[in-house]
Amino acid sequence: MVNIGIANASDTYAYLSSQNSQVPKSNGTSDTTMKNVYKLCASKYSYANDSLKSTLQDLSMENYDYASMHVMAASDYSNACHNAFKRYRDMDYPTVLKVREDGFNHICAVVLGIVDQLYSIDNRF
Repeated sequence: MVNIGIANASDTYAYLSSQNSQVPKSNGTSDTTMKNVYKLCASKYSYANDSLKSTLQDLSMENYDYASMHVMAASDYSNACHNAFKRYRDMDYPTVLKVREDGFNHICAVVLGIVDQLYSIDNRF
């Protein structure tokens, strides 16, 4: 499941990077501002990808606390992208990004649930 999250973050990063050159027009928002927000969002999904890769390392060493921390960080990075759009009143959050964010956050929630279960099993003995 972590690998699915990594693939999702990587795909979203690629999407955002490709959109940087063809940023949709927004009422009252300059092209430069739009490009900067798309670039910021791409970097946030890159960080989310890195966090999930760290989760895999944490799980291989049975460091469930760190794994949880990295999954939550990954989810927060996608939220930071959404918040970047909220800073500008005239800039709408694209529906395609909303769908991607929702899917990514759902994946992170499932991974977090799995990590919590692994932690519980590990601490029974």
